[in-house]
Amino acid sequence: MNGLLDTTTDFSGDLFRNIVSLRESRDLFADLTDGDAALSHIATYAEMRVKEDIPGGFLNRGFHYTTAINYPFDHEPYLATRYGNGGYGVWYGSMELNTSIHETCYHMMRGEEGVEGLKSPIIRERAVYLVGCQAVLIDLRGKQKTFPWLVADDHGMTQAVGGRLQREGHPGLLAPSARCIGTNLAAFKPVILSNPRHHCYLTYRLDPVTRRISVERQPGEQLCDFSYP
Repeated sequence: MNGLLDTTTDFSGDLFRNIVSLRESRDLFADLTDGDAALSHIATYAEMRVKEDIPGGFLNRGFHYTTAINYPFDHEPYLATRYGNGGYGVWYGSMELNTSIHETCYHMMRGEEGVEGLKSPIIRERAVYLVGCQAVLIDLRGKQKTFPWLVADDHGMTQAVGGRLQREGHPGLLAPSARCIGTNLAAFKPVILSNPRHHCYLTYRLDPVTRRISVERQPGEQLCDFSYP
């Protein structure tokens, strides 16, 4: 791997974190409060205070931080990903909104194609957050020509790189996207991430017959679409 890990970047800026969500929140306490919005708010507030131990003035801040930053570290460290071998959590964000859309559309297609007999359209709602990052990162951008496995679908080599960097205490890395001309950031430590802010909602519509995914930012207004072989 000579020449692969010899570049660092002092990164300071925002990233796009594209995750599964809902455009409209569901009232989980409706059956207890008979639709009374004020009572539902009180019930939600009380539950968050008890479960998350969040001070009263930090309810929204705590929710956004848990949703947009902490989730892969606290709840999904077992997932094997491009730079994660299932032994530690890895947080992924993109430097460009378009890159985050390309990445998530690809994984949606690959996730649904394994369902036998699927014919009906599938709709998924997502939320995009802006998340600040400040850290000295290993920079793998532009190295995919020398190391083509950086953007290959076989993640064996990239998981080896991620495992080494995580063991050595590096906070994260910048890498070329395998799905488009763009850049992703893989963070191994949540401490380098901060200030999560909601950016927009997206709706993905997958036609499993034609293998096309259309993406809407506003209902009925197509932002982009992709087709897969």
